[in-house]
Amino acid sequence: MKKRVLVVVAALVSAAIVAIALVSLFGGGETSRTDLHVDEIDEAVAAVAAASGRPPRFFEINATPELINLFLDDGNGNAINFVWRNGKLDEGTEAASADGTSFDASAMKFTDEVYANVSRELPGSLVRAFTITADGPGGQVLNRVVVQSERGGQFGVLVGPRGKILGSDPLTGP
Repeated sequence: MKKRVLVVVAALVSAAIVAIALVSLFGGGETSRTDLHVDEIDEAVAAVAAASGRPPRFFEINATPELINLFLDDGNGNAINFVWRNGKLDEGTEAASADGTSFDASAMKFTDEVYANVSRELPGSLVRAFTITADGPGGQVLNRVVVQSERGGQFGVLVGPRGKILGSDPLTGP
């Protein structure tokens, strides 16, 4: 009987160790903190400048957990999409018609942890992306953190250069 109890205890301990290992390896469920490639934006912008041969203007830049999209203004009302992934720039796409105002990369102002405050303030939400656009009043450059709620809805949180929450706006689309 004593031997059987020891076997059961050993099995339970083994199961607990395996469970702890799996949680630490694969995560314990959805977290509100997602690492976005914000710290690589300057490097990606420099790579686009080198590829285009001129100081770049962008319609949008967005950083996700997987990559950075850079929508370069070709000077003719079109955008060329460049993708920065794994520390290198993929070849740009063909020019496509673009709407909106472009901005000079020197107008970007943010810290690498610009989205951290949003993660802290909305702990049940998932941070999906950080975007930079010039859709503010008079072409003002705006920073947004795209957030998905626990129920699946997404919205943009307007943030200052250091992550101070300034407001929010709904996102539309699929």
